[in-house]
Amino acid sequence: MINTESHFLDMDTLSSSIESIIKSCYQCGNCTSVCPLRRVSKFNPRKFIHNAQLGKSLSDDELTMCLTCAKCYEVCPQEVNIPEFIRLSRANTIIDETSYAHHNVFNLLQIFMAEMTEKGMEFDYEGEIDPNSSIAYFPGCIDLFDRFLDLQKTKFHPIGQSAINLMNKVGIKPNVISLKCCGHDAYWTGDLDSFDKVQQYNAKMIKESKITTLVTSCAECFYTFSELYDLEGIKIQHISQFIEEHQEALGFKGENITLTYHDPCRLGRFMKEYESPRNVLKNTGATLKELPLNKQYTNCCGVSAWLRCDDQSRAVMLRKLEEAKQVVGNEGILTVACTKCFAHLNCVLEDREPQHDYKLQVKELGMLVDEISTKK
Repeated sequence: MINTESHFLDMDTLSSSIESIIKSCYQCGNCTSVCPLRRVSKFNPRKFIHNAQLGKSLSDDELTMCLTCAKCYEVCPQEVNIPEFIRLSRANTIIDETSYAHHNVFNLLQIFMAEMTEKGMEFDYEGEIDPNSSIAYFPGCIDLFDRFLDLQKTKFHPIGQSAINLMNKVGIKPNVISLKCCGHDAYWTGDLDSFDKVQQYNAKMIKESKITTLVTSCAECFYTFSELYDLEGIKIQHISQFIEEHQEALGFKGENITLTYHDPCRLGRFMKEYESPRNVLKNTGATLKELPLNKQYTNCCGVSAWLRCDDQSRAVMLRKLEEAKQVVGNEGILTVACTKCFAHLNCVLEDREPQHDYKLQVKELGMLVDEISTKK
């Protein structure tokens, strides 16, 4: 797992933590050689670590462009934690937010939730729900995606509905718990004050709910609740893990579907969960074909924490779609296990004036499993 420092750090401690991270780098260049952004731009992790060792500040462009996907950390012989270096550097810097994706609306929404709302998000799902259940489901911010992302074909509410359907199919009536955003994006953009506020609110609500299990479809929520919250005694599950645990009760049509799977950074490299999504997909009867870059070596979907969505981001997304096309054909299925990956890859597919001819279907894992499950 990717180690992260405590989020309760003063500026002096932030600076010393940054220095301690980069001091072991001996400039081998492995980080730059595997960086997804380096394939489509002049972004150079080795160079900015070198400059930081010489006391030079990173530019706003370098700070916001990094995907913090941790592929560099995976191959570094010195275990230089560049994602953590970037996170702490963001927290230690006042960044011009004009380059943030979607006019910074999603990061502003996190600040709004942290500062101005006294309760969590409310959700409207069909099915059997029990507010006293010991098993809870948190959809994350997917309803906000429907409201603020300008997508015509791609809808996000069905991700949560499919999760509720699957839980009902195996005899569970979940508590759809009302929380604020988990705080992942605030944490990784360096807004530690907003993160601390939503973390404290959510942790209090989770503990008071008396639940024993919290399930989420969002890979970022799964990582954040697991690693950045103190929820001792509460089992945190990604939807892929929940499905794997209950898959015998679901039943599948056994249709001959061929698909491929993209490993989300937070579920894969950050949490080392590579097998549950694959086991679920294989047990549906589908034929799973691996992308050429998979598991710990997969490339990011192209956007992180809503910081940047530009030509470089789009180029990373198109490379991911090209990988999938080579494996399952232009009209095949690319399965994802993260709501953000689902958003970003479908966004580029929905380009108003596409500069590509991809006809791939990008499907969220829970929605796909719900669709092909025979259990009513």
